[in-house]
Amino acid sequence: MARGTATRSSALITGTASGIGAELARRFVERGYHVIAVDRTQELAERTAADLGAAVTAVGCDLSDRQSTRVLCDRITGDWSDELDVLVCNAGVVIPGDVADLSVEDLDVHLDVLLRSPVQLIRAALDVFRGRDSGHIMATVSMGAICPLPASAAYSAAKAGLRAFLAALYSELSDTNIAVSGIYPTAVDTPMLQHEARSGGSALNFLSAVKTVNDVADAYERALDKPKLEIYVPYHESLSARAALWTPALIPRLIAFFNRIGERGRKKYLAGLAP
Repeated sequence: MARGTATRSSALITGTASGIGAELARRFVERGYHVIAVDRTQELAERTAADLGAAVTAVGCDLSDRQSTRVLCDRITGDWSDELDVLVCNAGVVIPGDVADLSVEDLDVHLDVLLRSPVQLIRAALDVFRGRDSGHIMATVSMGAICPLPASAAYSAAKAGLRAFLAALYSELSDTNIAVSGIYPTAVDTPMLQHEARSGGSALNFLSAVKTVNDVADAYERALDKPKLEIYVPYHESLSARAALWTPALIPRLIAFFNRIGERGRKKYLAGLAP
């Protein structure tokens, strides 16, 4: 697909109303991108536009709804096909609880928001990127994709699926100039983590110091400057996470010990939050 010389360079980012997405939108604008800021409702998406001005187009899209996601995909291949250079699948959701305590709808929303919709958005972006042999597919994955989190099984499953999808896609695109990058943070201080901390989410989130949205945004900027398939935040914690994945059957034997450490971390984290 040929591009006109005056075409602007745009980045579509999901989950921009707060947390990681809001910071990514700011960083991309600073880098000269026009940001297509997507969140669950138009009102939420417009929060980012209000902060960053004309450099942002606000788009409401409920990624748990297939029709809404389909409309967004159509806009990627239609309205923004000449300008889209970066797709960032960042929107997140977590409903803490053991599998037996969650409803079918609770399980589905994890899979829809964290796996199905990114796959569909990426597929749409490929229609654009392959035509011009350029573009960058990016996603906020999670260390939970590597180390399964009790009380967040559906979340871990969706993120693990996204990791496998990105790895396979990376191989499929190896002979092109289209980059694929996944960012793998540990627990990050966001409204979602605060909800987990207060609602019985996995204590394993709090085994070490909670990272900031700036830590994750820094990783994204590194990936933009030097594309890489997987970037861990921080790297050293990925080593223990990957070791756990090699022998997942051992996790129940160790979970009581690590939960005790994690619960201390959770209490410390909660103590630092505003009431």
